[in-house]
Amino acid sequence: MKYGSPVAVLTLLLFLFYPSFSNADDSCIECHRDLTPGIVGDWELSAHAENEIGCNECHGDDHKTAEDVANVGIPTLEVCAECHEDQVGQFRKGKHAIAWAVLHAMPTTHYKPMELISGMKGCGGCHKIGVKSEGEIQALKDAGETGFGIASCDACHTRHLFSAEEARQPQACQTCHMGFDHPQWEMYSTSKHGVRALLV
Repeated sequence: MKYGSPVAVLTLLLFLFYPSFSNADDSCIECHRDLTPGIVGDWELSAHAENEIGCNECHGDDHKTAEDVANVGIPTLEVCAECHEDQVGQFRKGKHAIAWAVLHAMPTTHYKPMELISGMKGCGGCHKIGVKSEGEIQALKDAGETGFGIASCDACHTRHLFSAEEARQPQACQTCHMGFDHPQWEMYSTSKHGVRALLV
């Protein structure tokens, strides 16, 4: 009995099991492999791809073409909670969840130049990790701030890969916890624990 050439069998197996073909909407992959190959590559390596969680699960299905790109849904904390209820519950109980509220509760925040508060270079770049209302998220989007932290989870778990292992690395904390006003990274990296971790 003949089963076909090894190339044909391998092609069939790749088609059936390779994430980019079986787990996501083909039209998403078709466009985004050219437009944003890093995003597609990260997703293909993710647990989402492995578990057949496609693009529309997190982004909705209102974006189909380049003309309606404004309709793409940026995942919020609530979107993540649909599958990760325990993790979102843990996040809500921690200090990171109040980072946004703390920034806006400080009386001096409102008197500082916006360059020091908003955007990726200001305080808001890191404090955006906190829990926000739908109105606050919309205001951030309207201001053009669609960078990390809109969903909160994506501040530590790099978008599309969302690796728990990556988020546990000390360097993930370094992106926010360093500098003259938040010197935790400097304190950690010069401690015995930090030196040992960074030598590995």
